[in-house]
Amino acid sequence: MEFDEVVRKRKMIRQYGLHRPIPDYIVTKLIENAHRAPSAGHSQVQEFIIVKDPSIKSKLGEAALGQRQVYDASLLIIICSNTSRSVNRYGKRGKDFYSIIDGAFASMLVLLTSVNEGIGACFVGAFEDEKVSKILELPEYVKPIGIITLGYPAERPEKFERIGVSKLVYYEKYGYKL
Repeated sequence: MEFDEVVRKRKMIRQYGLHRPIPDYIVTKLIENAHRAPSAGHSQVQEFIIVKDPSIKSKLGEAALGQRQVYDASLLIIICSNTSRSVNRYGKRGKDFYSIIDGAFASMLVLLTSVNEGIGACFVGAFEDEKVSKILELPEYVKPIGIITLGYPAERPEKFERIGVSKLVYYEKYGYKL
């Protein structure tokens, strides 16, 4: 699939149908592509936890405020940031900002790769950090950034209208148009 088509087709999939496992080669590709994400100062803070176990998914679903897609997905990839790699170089900004941005970069690569592989995906950012950390036994310096749900789509999300690009782009300073 051409890159522009992948970007256009990317939608958050919250309903999954066929509950067949996602092949390991696709999971490997998702992780390998996410591993290529940029990181501040090449600190490579991104780490990934793959969850297939229904009991762990159930606990994560509760921590994610009961969002159905967490329970129903074939598998979850929890994107984490190992802040020990960024705080040493960038201090508080590394821990509180760069590590989150770096996790978001990795998450977007998982979302785009899933489209290319014909897999539905949804980024879940609404969850109780402390509960997720406890369930996954994360050390204090590893922060959960997002839960990505993956599975075979059982929906075709409606197309949302977007604000026109011309209303979002300025030149040289905010508010300046050509």
